[in-house]
Amino acid sequence: MADNSHPRSPDEHSSEGVAGAVLGYLLAGIVVWGFLGWLAGEFLGVPTGVGIAVGMMLGAAGAIYLIMKRLGA
Repeated sequence: MADNSHPRSPDEHSSEGVAGAVLGYLLAGIVVWGFLGWLAGEFLGVPTGVGIAVGMMLGAAGAIYLIMKRLGA
């Protein structure tokens, strides 16, 4: 049996955890902000695709910002 007697430091990330966090941030940002863009587009009367596209771009940009800030990449 392998003995893992030394605990990981809080700064040490597993590759699966990092990949999951990156994917989660990107998907959540794109989906949530895309929906908010659709709502804003409906409210403001702009064509549907414009609101969704702007929302998705803002969501992706925000997700990339959070990834860089939280993971220190």
